[in-house]
Amino acid sequence: MIPLRREKRLIFIVLFSILFISFVQTSAFSKEIVLHNFENGPQGWAIPDWAIAKDDNAAQEVCVSEYYASEGTYSFELKVNFPGGSTWKGAYVECPVGVTDWTPFGWLSADIYLPPDAPRGLRAKVILTVGEKWEWTESNKSVRLTPGEWTVMRVNLLPESLDWRRFVTDEFRSDVKKIGIRIESNGVAYTGSVFIDNIKLSEE
Repeated sequence: MIPLRREKRLIFIVLFSILFISFVQTSAFSKEIVLHNFENGPQGWAIPDWAIAKDDNAAQEVCVSEYYASEGTYSFELKVNFPGGSTWKGAYVECPVGVTDWTPFGWLSADIYLPPDAPRGLRAKVILTVGEKWEWTESNKSVRLTPGEWTVMRVNLLPESLDWRRFVTDEFRSDVKKIGIRIESNGVAYTGSVFIDNIKLSEE
């Protein structure tokens, strides 16, 4: 017979092993896809022609930069010109999506950096184009950008998420056409660059 104290110890070791293996399996199967890290160029991101033609456009030029990166060596640089004053302006860039079925994922995130000399008051939003009708939907709330820091813009993709202007459904998530990011100024003046990196889908 196994002594009682030793038996309890064996039971504890077995239970701990089961919990550890379960944790490792869960971590191994958790889903995460980096959509864009800009290590190999702009990867399709650009200012669309229709945005350039708008009176409220503040996007000037795009390129890949090695000045700042939240992951790796490079990031996407968006050069903007916000004149300030009383009018709202936006700098919008977008990209066709390679992974169109987002149903396995619960979150979309992007890292955005403002240089230290940028003013406070600039904000960012994410926009998706989805479905057969190419419907446009943007996040309900904009994210405040802090000069000199990377800001993680993260939105919930789960069904009936309140992060979007209309309810998210599996139909919405299963046919994503394009992803866009808009930097916004409501009267804040800034001429310079905004850096975007590490755009990814994750399960949690």
